[in-house]
Amino acid sequence: MDIFRPIAKKYNNHINKKNMNKTIRLSLGLAIVLLTMSACKTKQKIAEIPAGANIQATTPKTVVTPQTISPQESTQPASTENEVTRNENFSLVDGGSEALNYKYHVVVGSFTKQTNAKGLQNTLVSEGNKAIIVVNEKGMYRVLIASFNDYKQAHARIKEISNRFADAWVLVKK
Repeated sequence: MDIFRPIAKKYNNHINKKNMNKTIRLSLGLAIVLLTMSACKTKQKIAEIPAGANIQATTPKTVVTPQTISPQESTQPASTENEVTRNENFSLVDGGSEALNYKYHVVVGSFTKQTNAKGLQNTLVSEGNKAIIVVNEKGMYRVLIASFNDYKQAHARIKEISNRFADAWVLVKK
């Protein structure tokens, strides 16, 4: 029986190496799956403001004159769609600083990497837009295409660009 002991030992070592390789592969695959499931998700609270909400800036820079509504306009049904809005503190990364003087900003892109935000900004600027990049406290790079002191103006701009930027939203400076 002692003759078979070296052969049995070699066989057991071979089986243990196979099991160890399977365990390593399984652990690596599980780690990859967990990493992809937790990537790039923001944990911010989202506030929804109904379309047509009368929200004014605390320090408006433009004078709003009251408009009279004709009977024909008042018979149109009110819009039922909701606008996504987020309140954040942010600072300028690239672009004109005059946009920071406004309260409401139209966001067309949000990225974890500044190079991706810069790519969208370059595309928008080459098309004649005044796009800027800001970064929030959590390191998210936001590409802004327009800024206003009136929420209704920001909402109107989103409607104008909704064909190209369906997920555009309003960023409110805290």
